[in-house]
Amino acid sequence: MKNISLYIAKRYIFSKTNTNAVNIIAGIAVCAILVATAALFIILSVFSGLEKMNLKYFSNVNPELKISPAKGKTLDSLTFVIKTLEKQQDIKAFSKVIEEKVYIDYKGKQDIAYLKGIDENFTKVTRLDTVVYGGDYLDFSRDDNFIVSNGIAERLQLYIDPVTPADLMMPKAGTGLIKQESEAFTKKEAYSVGVFILNEQYDKHIFTTLGLAQELLDLKGNKCYAIELKTTGNKSFNDIKSNLQQSLGSNYIIQTRQDLDSAFLKVMNMENLISYLIFTLVIIIACFNLAGTIIILILDKKKEIQTMYSFGLSRKNIRNIFFYTGLIITLLAMFTGLLIACVIGLLQVNFGLVMASETVPFPFLFSVQNFTAVIVTVLGLGSFVSWLISRQVK
Repeated sequence: MKNISLYIAKRYIFSKTNTNAVNIIAGIAVCAILVATAALFIILSVFSGLEKMNLKYFSNVNPELKISPAKGKTLDSLTFVIKTLEKQQDIKAFSKVIEEKVYIDYKGKQDIAYLKGIDENFTKVTRLDTVVYGGDYLDFSRDDNFIVSNGIAERLQLYIDPVTPADLMMPKAGTGLIKQESEAFTKKEAYSVGVFILNEQYDKHIFTTLGLAQELLDLKGNKCYAIELKTTGNKSFNDIKSNLQQSLGSNYIIQTRQDLDSAFLKVMNMENLISYLIFTLVIIIACFNLAGTIIILILDKKKEIQTMYSFGLSRKNIRNIFFYTGLIITLLAMFTGLLIACVIGLLQVNFGLVMASETVPFPFLFSVQNFTAVIVTVLGLGSFVSWLISRQVK
């Protein structure tokens, strides 16, 4: 027989000749590792799904590339920047934008929001118009309308109102003693024409025309804070970023979508890591059941161990019996746990068993990376515990 240790280990696990305490404890160990494995895979898959879903939402409003000034807020030499972009074959479209905080007053209810002024080319750069679920998109023929996030709409009860305008106010730049409100703020009236829904990062945003934003900030001429770009997709963002940086010089900062989303990605990765470590700890605790099972099995098989010694089986082979026993328990629990997790994942994907909101179910993403992480973690810990405890055979 090529591997007598593995043969005996399988007999210990799968033999149906009798049911005793060892079999019951082994079943408990399998269940503990099984549940921990399934939980780890589900958590990793949900976080992967959330990351993908949020990046998809970000791609609706975040550009592929963004040009902003290295100093100050306003882009200098705007004509030079635009001419440079028009010469770039890898740039498909670009849009001028302004981003600033604004004070909103609507029917006696107030809030502070992030206002983003955009021009008519913005839909060529992003897909903002596709996330407007109520009302209409911006009308660029007039500078008195805006679309509002679902969060602000709920807080101010400001949905679609073509009759009653909201007051938008921004502080004026300058020095000196302020005697009245009109000297401190630039105030404009505008109508809410639509409501959009994205994610928490855009929960306090409103989008309006570039002209209205310029009026609120008292910007003279065709000025803006940044230019957002859409590429042809023929080159990587980093390659285009390098080419633009060489053409524009050091007076401008160029960011890719990954740069713009870096803070969110860091938070998601940190949350994913913390969840992984927590459930790895749960697997470690579950492995105590595995250790207990092997120890009890060693004590239960003392007479058999002496008999095997008498028949010439080496100490290494006898230790391998209990190592393989632990390994079989780990493999059985791991693959069963993964199977159960996959079934739960398929049910979630197709039927939305657990909802993240009233309309959106928690996403579940199957990925090779998550399968590999779970298999390496569970198999590694189970193998180490089995090896460590099997060394106790004297």
